[in-house]
Amino acid sequence: MTENSKKTADFSKFKFIFLALYFVILTIERVISVVKFCMGGHKTADQLEYYMIMLTLFAIFGSYIYAVIRFMGVVKNHDSDIFSELAIAAGILLLGGMVHTEGSILPMQFASYGMILIAMAFHTAESAKNFGGAAMKWVTFGYITAYSMAIPVVYHTNIELANVFIPIECIVSAGMVGMFTIMLSKFFATRAESRFSPIPFIVAVLGDAAVLILRWEEEVNTFVLIFLCVTIIMWVIGRAVRGKSKK
Repeated sequence: MTENSKKTADFSKFKFIFLALYFVILTIERVISVVKFCMGGHKTADQLEYYMIMLTLFAIFGSYIYAVIRFMGVVKNHDSDIFSELAIAAGILLLGGMVHTEGSILPMQFASYGMILIAMAFHTAESAKNFGGAAMKWVTFGYITAYSMAIPVVYHTNIELANVFIPIECIVSAGMVGMFTIMLSKFFATRAESRFSPIPFIVAVLGDAAVLILRWEEEVNTFVLIFLCVTIIMWVIGRAVRGKSKK
């Protein structure tokens, strides 16, 4: 095995380990929440709570079923590109992580998300080392990271327009998870570079704006607001760097 082959194998090993940790940590956290709901939380649950639990169950089973099916396909076809498939499975599981159910354990959730970011960082470093263009790759890393943090978590609310806000909140959250999943899969399938498509960007800006404005008087979601601003900045920088690299 050559030195470059050994380093590539090392990068792949670390990416797999941290993605696996994401699945383990978030699955345990989500299962704990579902168990708490079944042990008594369902007695006072409303429609939103049932939606969040059903989405969580779908996310858990869906992510592992997808991962197993795609992994078997990769092995059968001798395809080495497993990380883009794991990214899709990770996105499916994230659907259940973006709802604030009874018994949610925030430190575990943040720890699991951190595992994805570490795996992304390894892929970025590997791609920069092997193919150059470090600036574009790290800007891409920053943009996708900020985008993931700008996804609103589905919460209960007491605002007057709750019947309007809650469906919007659910659609925006799930929609942005879908966009993030596509970007994450392409990130691992390529040399860690994004084309900075306007579609996910517009979805984030309009979706987050709607969620923030509708709930502004009750509570300003500072976390989402900050990372939406960072997402906008990183997207503008990314478009500029990408445009410059084409010249």
